[in-house]
Amino acid sequence: MLDSSSSYIYLAHTRLDTNDGLYDKVYDIDFSNYDMTLLGGDLSMSSFSRKEVILPHLDSIFNFKSPNTLWSVGNHDNVPNKRFYETTLKNKYHAYQKDDVTFITLNSQDSLSSIIGNQKTFLFSVLDTIQTTSVLLMTHKLIFMNDHPVLDEKISTVCNAGKGNCFHCHNTNNFYQDIYPKLLEVKKRGIHVLWVGGDLGYKTSEFEYIDDQGIVFLGNGFWYKKERNKVLLFSKTKDKTLTYTFVPVDTLLQDQTKALKIAPSK
Repeated sequence: MLDSSSSYIYLAHTRLDTNDGLYDKVYDIDFSNYDMTLLGGDLSMSSFSRKEVILPHLDSIFNFKSPNTLWSVGNHDNVPNKRFYETTLKNKYHAYQKDDVTFITLNSQDSLSSIIGNQKTFLFSVLDTIQTTSVLLMTHKLIFMNDHPVLDEKISTVCNAGKGNCFHCHNTNNFYQDIYPKLLEVKKRGIHVLWVGGDLGYKTSEFEYIDDQGIVFLGNGFWYKKERNKVLLFSKTKDKTLTYTFVPVDTLLQDQTKALKIAPSK
């Protein structure tokens, strides 16, 4: 009997320029076809005040309370911590294990892209105790690009936000000082390490870089005004490496009437 495979869909930057819903092609994706839904942030334009209805609408699309829906928040996902937990039953940094993969969702909006304090303690605790063959880490910002000898200069041509010192910028951070050495420890234990960020779409819908240690860095996102947007699909077969591919979103769309968009928030 062949091993059964699992598939995970990753998408990010589904927002419009208004609070009127999502990039229209998202409504035509059948998320039930995938074992996990991985969200890279900037889901909508909303500031998520209590009077707005966009968050329940997003929940109706992505099923936030499912343990198989993970959301790494972006600069447009300004959901208070308490409300985020009430909506998702998860914290903004969170670990989950499925199919011999450890999924770690981090909040790159905290501390201007640095992973510090309780979040860093949490991350290191998870990385020190991983027993799975693969680990997939998710942030909105591609924090692995800052201060890298090859990737730093690519921020302006890859990421939605440029370098700077602000809430939406790609800020100088502690990735290579603190986080990367811990990833190397994990890699040396024979664990496949992948990191994906969702702050893409304006300039490109896909990004891939594999460093000389074999750690995989990915990026993916939509921009609703552009054609040829892509999603990132992961697949995992028992006892095999977690693999991935970038796929045009048009190839995933259902042949059925689209769901209605949300009305403008009041």
